[in-house]
Amino acid sequence: MERYIKLLKECGVDVWFIKERSVLSNELFFIKKRLDMRRINDSKDSVITVYTDKEENGTKMRGRTDIIVAETMTDEEIKKLIKEARYAAQFSLNPFYELPAPEKSDCIVQESTLNDVEFSKIADMFADAAYEVDNDGESFINSLEIFVEEHKVHMIGSKGTDVAYVKRLVNGEIITQCKSLQDVETYEQFAYDNLAIDDFKRLLKNTLKHTRDRSFAKDKPKTGVSDVIISDAHMPELMKFYFARGDASMIYPKYSNYEIGLNVQGDDVKGDRLNILYEPEDPFNDEGIRMVERTFLEDGVVKTICGNQRLSYYLGIPQIGMYRKGRMPAGSVSLEDMKKDCIHVVNFSSFETSPMDGSFRGEIRLAYGYDKDGNVSLITGGSVNGSLLKSQKDFCFSKETQNLDNYIGPVAVKLKDVAIGGE
Repeated sequence: MERYIKLLKECGVDVWFIKERSVLSNELFFIKKRLDMRRINDSKDSVITVYTDKEENGTKMRGRTDIIVAETMTDEEIKKLIKEARYAAQFSLNPFYELPAPEKSDCIVQESTLNDVEFSKIADMFADAAYEVDNDGESFINSLEIFVEEHKVHMIGSKGTDVAYVKRLVNGEIITQCKSLQDVETYEQFAYDNLAIDDFKRLLKNTLKHTRDRSFAKDKPKTGVSDVIISDAHMPELMKFYFARGDASMIYPKYSNYEIGLNVQGDDVKGDRLNILYEPEDPFNDEGIRMVERTFLEDGVVKTICGNQRLSYYLGIPQIGMYRKGRMPAGSVSLEDMKKDCIHVVNFSSFETSPMDGSFRGEIRLAYGYDKDGNVSLITGGSVNGSLLKSQKDFCFSKETQNLDNYIGPVAVKLKDVAIGGE
């Protein structure tokens, strides 16, 4: 750090920010049940942000450019990058904005149950959990990759910020296969910031079951309107609409009308009210801002607007950083009780929600169709198309919850009267 600060001063840079990050990772690669490779990586790099201030037509402007440097680079190589960044920043000017108030802190260890386990053993615990449930008989794990990471981050800014933190996380991907009727594979990603063994095992059990059922699925959905259950990893994709609308990057250019006190669900709410807490992904964000739990939506009413330092300054709101992780309370209905006269889509070929208008769409890879008597059919093909702005008055969230790296909350939500494309 001191080396970079010295070089910045030698290049005449007065306003700067440095983020130094080292990542230790333990990686396991399995082919079926055989460990194919274990790899340990230890990397370190730094991102230096260079700011340039100037006046244009009597208006004060500020530009910034980021560069990535490695410890192995020479002083001359780094100085060359800094000078180039300073020059480039003149071509990315915005109206002047103040940087956040400086933060100072000793190194904070992010709270996580991953901290309670020896680092080298975490990957093996997840691997053991995976193969404990790989006993379906028809579907099986074709390949599995597990990455356990420990991030050590230190940030210093010219304005006085000096903070550091350590965090652990687990992520990876899995491919399951079934050859019973059709040869089918299912690809899933996973990511946890806690020792979420139970959530991981539930994911694996569901994925193995869904792969087997997809092998036998033949029915096409009927074109029309149906209640639809969205669940598991698709929940944060659905809820990210609200996060996007509450961010300064959408509010400043007037793509979003969110403001403090706005009732985003309206008054005629017959289902569950939206209650979402902003959860910090890290103790400090990439701008050195301290991240704490905050109330985003309370019974559907906006309580907090977040955003990056520049746009927050323009909007005149506190510079609290951007939030991408949410916590929601459990609903009042069990997932099992939801399964009547509806379609439960468990696997999409693609699924996305538009931050502009709240529309969501997805191509059905596997769904379970439930009639009024609870009889079930296996569905593949077709699509769902809906609007959160229409569905949000009738949300029905599940009692069951899940703990992902970017979302803690109900496993599922039931949406009324969603358009189905099919036969």
